[in-house]
Formats: sequence, structure tokens, C-alpha cells
Amino acid sequence: MGKVEHRHYRAWYAMLLRLYPRRFRERFSEEMAQTFDDLCLERRNANRGLFRFVLWIFFETSVGVIRENATHMTQLSKTMLRVALVALCLLMVPLVASRVVPGWNWPPRAFVLVYVLFFATGMAYALIARKMGSWAYKAGAGLALAAGFVLGWSNMVHVADSENPANLAYFSVLVVGIVGASLARLQPRGLARTLFAMAVTLALIAALLPSGAPPYMARNMVIGHVILVVLFTASGLLFRRASLAGLKG
Repeated sequence: MGKVEHRHYRAWYAMLLRLYPRRFRERFSEEMAQTFDDLCLERRNANRGLFRFVLWIFFETSVGVIRENATHMTQLSKTMLRVALVALCLLMVPLVASRVVPGWNWPPRAFVLVYVLFFATGMAYALIARKMGSWAYKAGAGLALAAGFVLGWSNMVHVADSENPANLAYFSVLVVGIVGASLARLQPRGLARTLFAMAVTLALIAALLPSGAPPYMARNMVIGHVILVVLFTASGLLFRRASLAGLKG
């Protein structure tokens, strides 16, 4: 029984060693596997149990795997890991709310979608902002992405609740932003114009599209529209400041 148990543990340990980075694995894995075999054989000959020992070795090796992989990660991989962890922390807010707020009954796919949106927004900011040293550019990008996230998510929820396809017109604001940012090639002057265009587009949609909502809800929608228009405009002004600072530089 001891030999069979040892053979199984050795197979699992070999699989665990394969999680190390390739260079580390090629250099140390054989030596680590041999040490593991020797220690297991020593404990077996002394009629000492293997389970607790192997459990500790697996834990210790797992910590080493995480540490070595973190050391060998590229900057992009580290950024992705940080953004993924931040997105996971943000996801805790609706997750907790769904447990304590009456009527908050999100299906599992909604949590998956909001996590993807959190991650995509965070990665977009990280990739855009790290290329620019201007604080105004970074602040403008942060405001634009935050406002775009709120607009996109709130509109999806509103469309799902009201089942009014006319509300899909709000997505045209995001289309203006995506097209404008692509044409501007993420340069601050072009992004300033894009954000101003998004603010104007949102204001026009809010003014021309009938809400059909009760008065109290319509009032809240007006407040939300005003806040988003202000955020898009403020982002445009920040990009304009970054553009002027670049010209002076």
C-alpha cells in the first residue's frame, strides 16, 4: 500500500512541478522530484505517514510556483493580473448587494457580464494611460471610461426592464466614442473632440427621445443624463488641456 501511495503522490508532484516557468523547471525539477522521492522513502521506511508530509510539500511547492511565475511575468501579464483582481473586488459590491437588497435578483450571467465589463474597462485604462505621462490625459481617460461604463451598463439594465428598443439609441454615444478614439489614434486633441461629440450626442438623445417613465423616474433619468454629459465634457476638457500642454512642450 505504501508503494502505491508513494507512486500516486509522486505523479501528482510531477504535475505540480510542471506549473513552474520553463527555465526554472528545466533547471531544478529533476532535483526537486528526486528530493521528494528520497524524503518519502525515508518516512515510509520509518513507518511514518505520508499524507501530512505530502500536503505540506504540495502547499510549499504551490507557493513557490506562484512566486516564480510572478517573477517571470511580463509587465502586461502583471497589469492583467492587477486589473483582474481589482475587477474581482468591484464585483463584490453587486454580489453582496444581491444578498441584502430586496428585489436584486441578478442571474449568474449578469455577474459574468459585469465582471467582463469591469475587466475590459480597467484594461482599456491601463493600456491607454501607461503610454501617456500627462496627468490630464490619464484623468480624462479615467473619466471617459467610467462614464462610458455607467452609460452602457445602466442602459442595458433599462432596456431589459422596460423592453423598449428605442433606448438602444443610447449605445450610439459609445459608438461615437469608439469610432472617434480610433480616428484620433488616442491623441489628446482628437480625443477632446470625441468626448465633446459624445456629450452633445447624449444631450440630443436625452432631449429628443421620450422616456415614457413615471415622473419620479423621469426626474432621476434627467439627473443621470446631466451627470453623464458633465463627465464627458469634463473628460474632453482634460484631453484638451493635455493637448495644449503637449504643444507647449
